[in-house]
Amino acid sequence: MKPPSTGRERILREAIRLFAERGYDRTSVPDIQEAAGLSRGSGALYKHFVSKEALLVAAIERFVGEARDGRAELGDMMLTVDKGSRRLVEGMLERLGANRDVLRILWRDLEHFPELKILARGEIMRSTYLAVSAWLADQQRQGCLRPHDSEATAAVIVGSVAMFRVFEAVWGERAIDISDERFASAWSDLLEGLRV
Repeated sequence: MKPPSTGRERILREAIRLFAERGYDRTSVPDIQEAAGLSRGSGALYKHFVSKEALLVAAIERFVGEARDGRAELGDMMLTVDKGSRRLVEGMLERLGANRDVLRILWRDLEHFPELKILARGEIMRSTYLAVSAWLADQQRQGCLRPHDSEATAAVIVGSVAMFRVFEAVWGERAIDISDERFASAWSDLLEGLRV
């Protein structure tokens, strides 16, 4: 597959930034073109994307792809529980942190795009919950973790990591001054309580 052009990437990057700052509805195609270094009324955006909505779809699909990559890495992870749990949380924090603008868009702008909302909910959150649950259950089967409710534990892990980043993205600052390192260490410590 041919890599995206620089112009396409610049347009997408600026569209994501503007959607996050202003909201999808308050961002116009001329605004995006201008931010991407194109003439406001040139229509040059349409050489790369058929519509403003196509930009939104591309942004969500990219985030979905990154979430899939993260789940694939989780499935390949052959680490002890302590190192694995830390890597799991650090990876989630990293991916979500790199997508702060998309998180703002997901949080605020998908009501009028039910298919995208379903895609985001299913591929980003639900599938991540299930992947973490499967990893925890596998660790339990291997005798590394004591018996526990893997699905509920995954919901607590994924939900807390997601909301840590969502609040930061929506409010523009952290709700509490805790570094990613401290957050990941705390999660690793909590999962230590499940070790055999």
